[in-house]
Amino acid sequence: MEPKTTDICLLEDISSVEEFLRSEFHASSNKLKKHFKKSFLGMSFVKRNILSLPIDFVNDGEINPSYEGQLISVIHEDEDFFVFSKNPNQFIHPLTYSESDNCLSYIRQTRPDLLAVNVENYDRGLLYRLDYETSGVVIYAKTTELYKKLRENFNTIAKEKIYLCWVDGNMSLTGPFVHYFNSGEAKGKRVKVSDKEDFGMRGELSLRPLEHNKALNMTLVEVKLKSGLRHQIRAQMAHLGFPLKGDKFYGGSEASRLYLHASTYKIDLGSKQLIFHSESHNFNGL
Repeated sequence: MEPKTTDICLLEDISSVEEFLRSEFHASSNKLKKHFKKSFLGMSFVKRNILSLPIDFVNDGEINPSYEGQLISVIHEDEDFFVFSKNPNQFIHPLTYSESDNCLSYIRQTRPDLLAVNVENYDRGLLYRLDYETSGVVIYAKTTELYKKLRENFNTIAKEKIYLCWVDGNMSLTGPFVHYFNSGEAKGKRVKVSDKEDFGMRGELSLRPLEHNKALNMTLVEVKLKSGLRHQIRAQMAHLGFPLKGDKFYGGSEASRLYLHASTYKIDLGSKQLIFHSESHNFNGL
């Protein structure tokens, strides 16, 4: 599919497209390299010519106001927070303006006032991210001041982060597990896990089996996440020999979705304590 473009009628001659884009759009070298070929950037145009530019370039940093996705359930709202339940197989925020099936496009379509938070970054007021495949509780701060305060200290403010997952087999592991993680932010690569302390970043979680489905030979597991590393639950469960159902990336068996759900977040602000819970609808529909 060809990328969407928008047309600009030039009001004066330009000696080079690159010079024009740097002046009018404050475009950096990296941004220009991302969107345009060098030959195009060197072209000149006379006034009244039409310059076609990618809409993702023109609206860089903006959130698409047209949401095209499943209904998102709002869990809670007060003067500080907007809390909702993310659907599985949905991006939490876009990487380009063209993307419209993401949580921030939903917010822009239904509550555009909330996007006046942390406007320099695509994360806006999101206090953490959930993987594309993961469903459940997402907490959004309604002011930039609160966002900065909580984002920097979220692991200490979040007193409990409880997830649910399905794994193959009759899993009986209980209690806390500590492992060490490597390749933390490498996109498209598996996170590596080791028992050795010098391997990488420390990650801890606690497990409690809730139910064994004998017919399907699968176990529903409650996971209390102590830290918050990239792919932590997915990688750590695979390391323990129980990859998540549907998580083929980490060796799990095939399913209609990756069965990981952010069920409950408990946060302590000192002056008040809040509990946010998302029901795991259709989570048993294996």
